Order: sequence, then C-alpha cells, then structure tokens
Amino acid sequence: MMKFTRSPLKLNHGFTLIEVLVASVILFSVIATVSMVYRGAFISSEQANKQVNIIKVLPSVLATIKQQVQQQSNLSNDTELQYNSQALNVVYSWKATLIQSKSAPAQFEMESGKVITGTKKYKLWLVKLTLLSKGLTKEYEFNEMSWKYD
Repeated sequence: MMKFTRSPLKLNHGFTLIEVLVASVILFSVIATVSMVYRGAFISSEQANKQVNIIKVLPSVLATIKQQVQQQSNLSNDTELQYNSQALNVVYSWKATLIQSKSAPAQFEMESGKVITGTKKYKLWLVKLTLLSKGLTKEYEFNEMSWKYD
C-alpha cells in the first residue's frame, strides 16, 4: 500500500475558484448597494435644489403680483387679469379672476344730514400662480385685494 504525504515544498498558497467567486459576488453586491444609496441621495439633493429655487423667488413674485393686480384693476374693468414673466431662472404665470366687487359703505354726515357714499371700490381676486423651475412645477392659489378711487 502506497501512502501519499505532502512535502513541505508543495503547500497550496492560493484561493480556490469558489472562494474567488463568493468574494466577487460580495464585493459587487456592496458596490451596487453603495451606488444605489448615492444615486438616491443625489436625486433627493436635486429635488431639494429645485424646491429652494422656487421658494427663494416666491416673496418677490408675490409682491410683484400684488402691485400688478392693483395697477391692472385700476386701468380696466376686466374680470380676469393675467401676466407671464421670469425671475431668477424661474418662469411664472398668474391669472386673477374677480370674485367680488363692492363699494365702501355709505356714511351719515351729521353736519349736513346727508348720506355720503364711499368713493373706494374694492375688488377681491382669486389668483392662481404657476411657477416652473428646471422641470419642477409648483402651483399656488390665494386671494388678493385691490381698490380704486372714483
């Protein structure tokens, strides 16, 4: 009977094919997971930047709309007003629809004994605002008031 023995010079110092394949699968799984997490964070960051672009422009746009509604309602008796413009790479458009129009209440003047009607005419508008920035669209709806002296 023949006996096999290993000589000290012929020791195996490498990995088997199975060990290399298992290590490769683990490595590629970790790389894929990390890249998916990074991609998700990048997309979230882009969405946040788009939101910030719109929100930083909003106060100046609202001030502009208030001024334009006041001016346009004094120049015409239209029941709808609209405007399109751009501010800081944000395109916006608004449309105002007249909801209600009233005069100031009449007042009784004691000295003359007459009823004096108010000269101010108030208008209440429903404003629909649409903002567009880098593919993100935000819509807002609010009321605005204007007045006119006769």
